[in-house]
Amino acid sequence: MIYCITGGTGLVGRAVKQALIDQGHTVRILSRNARQEGEYSWDPSQQTMDPAALDGAHGIVHLAGASVSSRWTASHKRAIMKSRIQGAQTLYRGIEAMATRPEVFVGASAVGIYPSSFDRVYTELDGGAKGFLGDVVREWEAQSDRFESLGIRVAKIRIGIVLGRNNGILKMLQPIFRLGFGSALGNGKQWLPWIHVEDLAAMIARLATDSNLQGTWNGTGPDSVTNRDFSTALAQAVKRPLWLPAPPVWILKLVLGEMAQIAIMSTHCSAQKWNGVGFKYRFSTLSAALKDLLD
Repeated sequence: MIYCITGGTGLVGRAVKQALIDQGHTVRILSRNARQEGEYSWDPSQQTMDPAALDGAHGIVHLAGASVSSRWTASHKRAIMKSRIQGAQTLYRGIEAMATRPEVFVGASAVGIYPSSFDRVYTELDGGAKGFLGDVVREWEAQSDRFESLGIRVAKIRIGIVLGRNNGILKMLQPIFRLGFGSALGNGKQWLPWIHVEDLAAMIARLATDSNLQGTWNGTGPDSVTNRDFSTALAQAVKRPLWLPAPPVWILKLVLGEMAQIAIMSTHCSAQKWNGVGFKYRFSTLSAALKDLLD
């Protein structure tokens, strides 16, 4: 089968590409800077795309969107929202014009759709987060849902905190912890919905290839951990003490601005839906994930 991926050069996109190739599929990448074989040009800001990218494709995996890990200036907040809307709209128009359309659309989403809570364990039936991040995720999912009107199976995956080698949160925290200056954040009790990038890629590949799966899925590990437990495990993995007091929330907000809500929000997600379809995590514990990524 042929699968087309947007955001295919990022941490998750590269892992999904490899997961699909390992299963014997052909992968095409939609890129703003298409240079290599298998890459096709697109520019969502201009609603343009090389139609050859979709020709004969069985499925689309839409991961592209401006990073939420940069400081949330007014202009970057607009980019975060617009990039997700424009990317999906570009794909929709391209597919709408096709005589033979892809059979599946897998759209990225995020656990930011869940309100911060220390007590609740969220399933895919939940939602309702307020504020900028909640608004972004709701619009993101609404854009994915539009593809159902084209007769396409749609699956959405609410991605948590992705752990990858020299990428994402580990790229930011690892040098600090190796110097012995790591700490928990805020009160340390907030739930952190981690997942190893290879498990996330396996989930996305499963959604793309299994015709029985559709709807919304949590893209998180088998069990969330608290921020303090995560910090303790990371310190142990790099063989350094965890001795510094946690910076209070007001300092995080001063340094990070509105983006600090990502660091202090508490999201405990259920993996029960994946358990129900027999998904097997390769990295079912945080310690196993960190050992794989940091050794």
